[in-house]
Amino acid sequence: MAVSLECLVQQIERLAGDQPRDVDLLIQTAATHARTLSPHDADLEPLIARLNGRLRAGPVAAKVARRRVGAFYTPPKLVDFILDHTLKPWLAAHPNREPTVLDPSCGTGRFLLAAGHRLAQRRVDRAGESVGSAWTHIGPLLRGLDTDPIATAWLAGHIEFLADGHADAASGIRTVDALGADGLRTCSADIVVGNPPFGSPLKQATDAESARRAAKELGGCVGRYTDLAAIFLGHCCSVVQKGGALGMVQPLSVLASRDAAPIRAALMESCTPTAAWASPARVFDADVFTCVLAFTQGPAPAAVTVNRFRDLPPQPCGTATIRAQDASWAALATAAMGFPDVPRYQSSGTIGDIAAATADFRDQYYGLKPAIVECGEQMDEGAVPVVTTGVLDPARCQWGRQPIRLFGTKWNRPGITISALDPQMQAWATGRLVPKVMLPTQTRTLEPVLDVAGRWLPSVPIITITTPDPEDLSRVAAVLACPLVSLLAIHRSLGTARSPKAIKLSASEVLMLPTPIDQDAWSEAAGRFELAQHAKDQTACDAHLHACATLMLGAYRVDKKAIGP
Repeated sequence: MAVSLECLVQQIERLAGDQPRDVDLLIQTAATHARTLSPHDADLEPLIARLNGRLRAGPVAAKVARRRVGAFYTPPKLVDFILDHTLKPWLAAHPNREPTVLDPSCGTGRFLLAAGHRLAQRRVDRAGESVGSAWTHIGPLLRGLDTDPIATAWLAGHIEFLADGHADAASGIRTVDALGADGLRTCSADIVVGNPPFGSPLKQATDAESARRAAKELGGCVGRYTDLAAIFLGHCCSVVQKGGALGMVQPLSVLASRDAAPIRAALMESCTPTAAWASPARVFDADVFTCVLAFTQGPAPAAVTVNRFRDLPPQPCGTATIRAQDASWAALATAAMGFPDVPRYQSSGTIGDIAAATADFRDQYYGLKPAIVECGEQMDEGAVPVVTTGVLDPARCQWGRQPIRLFGTKWNRPGITISALDPQMQAWATGRLVPKVMLPTQTRTLEPVLDVAGRWLPSVPIITITTPDPEDLSRVAAVLACPLVSLLAIHRSLGTARSPKAIKLSASEVLMLPTPIDQDAWSEAAGRFELAQHAKDQTACDAHLHACATLMLGAYRVDKKAIGP
């Protein structure tokens, strides 16, 4: 019979006796009770991880309760994938040893139990001993840390059950903050695996002390938006013993986000990446896309080839080469998202050689609010059109033809009255009302738009690109409209946008994009982009953009077939 969370809570309240509203007593009672529950009841496991949040916060939706405790279960096939790329090769290299296995955020123990079953079966097959006897030996090798006393109690009881009731079998399971003084700092293991909690604790004002301290200990400039899972990963690489292996679920953003760059660099100094998995689908009941990274202990060579996998069950999808100096590891997941690898190309420099780029922020966005007006067919005196990413397509600005949503309101022809802005915002607006290329972010491909007249005021998060020589604006636009450059951008930024297949570049990253070797073809392509910008209908615009793209691929000496559709 299925057990509901509400029924389980009622059981705990009855067991707690006269003080059901005492949260600490309820948690203690639930932990004691969880240790005695049958591990064979599959309905109980998801309830155990939500129970802590439910007892602390009262009635909440199931999804909210899971989020409060980070209880998003790792699919068994993904658990097996991680063990296949950490535990399995370790056992092959050490046929006469048994490893210690650590999960620093163990929860109800999916990783540890799966590893334990493998190791116990190995003893059964080799020595012919009983499963229970095998677990009495294997249990103490499994080390689990978690802040949830109910989940750790459930896991300890499960291991004891498998070990025929021997309490010592669960001696490695502890209720402790892995990032605290008594957590990972006191640990070492041959195999470290897990699915650590996700989040951005470094930007929070409270409840993040251990995470902030742990981030500081990693060294470098760990950014305030560094994901908690990446902080776990960074600390775990120092826990792995010589010859050991590390494998963890991570948010996809860890591969390319600027704030996680110091952690990626530190990992390459102590571990060698061996395998990566990613999926364009959300495999967890959370609003985040994930990847898996597997490593062996020991510093990486100057260049290392990593095996890539996708989907569930995991399927191989080629390899990628990661270098110590690489700013991004996004190439580890691009194939999983359906993107081809970047072909060989020839370049002559970067956009930064001929242009400057600026990305605006929240202050500029909200600074426009007092001055926005709905304009008629004729622009109001002193007003200029304001555009957002939603009305920008390649070589096309749809202002006045498509509605724009700003500040929670739909506008048909929104304008900004410059005189209504404060002096600082007026100076900002004047600096944007110049000849430029506007580049939206969070798009599937780069979609540049020329504004040679400097008449459109770009709203966040449009990137503004200017050039000292006005004739170079169309050359910059042609570079950004090239399919090769969009592919390069996705290989550098994948995982940092809201969609796993979208591009999100900073202004500085735009300036690092390469320019082509063939100057004549580049200039011809720039002319085609100008024609696209001025085309009277979409069919003509598309034809010119296609010609521009073909010319630009030739300018980079790239075969069009290597880019894909």
